Amino acid sequence: MNKLTLRLRLTFLTGCILVAITICLTFISINNVDNTFVQPNLNKKMLDRELIDQENSLNKKIIDDHTFDENQNNGITAHIEVIEAQKQFNDQSIMWMITIIVVGIVTTYLIAGRALKPVSDLSRNVKSINEHNLSQRIENINTKDEIGDLAISYNKMLDRLEKSFMYQKNFAANAAHELKTPLTIIKAGIQVLKLDKSPTLEDYKENIHITEQSTQRLIQVVDDLLALASEQTEEFSNSIELKNLFETISNELHPLCVEKNTNIYLDICNENIIGNQTLLYRVFFNLIENAVKYNHNNGTVRVIARVNDDNITISISDTGIGIPKEVLPLIFEPFYRVDKSRTRQLGGSGLGLSIVKTIVKKHKGTISVKSTLNVGTTFEVNLPRK
Repeated sequence: MNKLTLRLRLTFLTGCILVAITICLTFISINNVDNTFVQPNLNKKMLDRELIDQENSLNKKIIDDHTFDENQNNGITAHIEVIEAQKQFNDQSIMWMITIIVVGIVTTYLIAGRALKPVSDLSRNVKSINEHNLSQRIENINTKDEIGDLAISYNKMLDRLEKSFMYQKNFAANAAHELKTPLTIIKAGIQVLKLDKSPTLEDYKENIHITEQSTQRLIQVVDDLLALASEQTEEFSNSIELKNLFETISNELHPLCVEKNTNIYLDICNENIIGNQTLLYRVFFNLIENAVKYNHNNGTVRVIARVNDDNITISISDTGIGIPKEVLPLIFEPFYRVDKSRTRQLGGSGLGLSIVKTIVKKHKGTISVKSTLNVGTTFEVNLPRK
């Protein structure tokens, strides 16, 4: 049964129902004819003839034998006619039953084919789509039923799949670029030393310094990639005191604040949150560090933590260069940089905000950003209290 097409299965099941109903109705009609019309009529005729015979026997003393035989023959002839009519009715009923069954099954097959045509079209379109033409969409399904809904859902799935493929493709290209750049610098330094017939000690020291910086950058990129791709279940049972957490981050970033002549102002509520202390430290250190790095000289960074129902909302605002509105949805993508030249000068692999978002999601929280060019940027993190 499962090897048959959907059209044949629908026809078979409908045909079975049609056969059962038709047979039942045919035999019911035959039985009703026998009980309602044939037998009562026959019995009535026989009874009428018996009454007539009795009346004639009372009124007449002598019954002519020839007349009796003629009446008997008439009764037999009427009985035979009734039986033949009954047989003819039964035969016609069975013939009509067979005709209705055949016509019904054929009609069901044709209607099922027409009804399932959108399914065939959908199947044909789906088979034509592969990893090389994910931009193709199903456009020939115009029905307003479940098939149309299925086509719409499939197109939405293709949108998500295409976006995922592009994301993976861009991620691989960006990762390769980030890894290739420091390797190219290292290789170039080695080639310069090889071309120099008598390199000095200073040349070696400079080359070692460049190699060390490039190696450190490689290590940072690899570590960030591992952190971003990690699916390990971390321990989220630490009770973290918010004031102590942000004071520690502020003290650690003090040298950078002095360099940028930037002040960090803390307004933190006396609350604890449950989570992984190492991961959350990395989240807020990264956000506050960016707020200082991309701030103007003599700028300020404000960190505010407030209780909001069952959540704690932490906002980190700066008075820095800001982020263009059109690229705000992209800043959490791996390796995305608003200003690539400026980012490379300040360091970083372009994975920081991606890691931040991943850690916040692991803590069942949310992160959002608002920014105005040359006015400032505000990141807002919402985390559950428990």
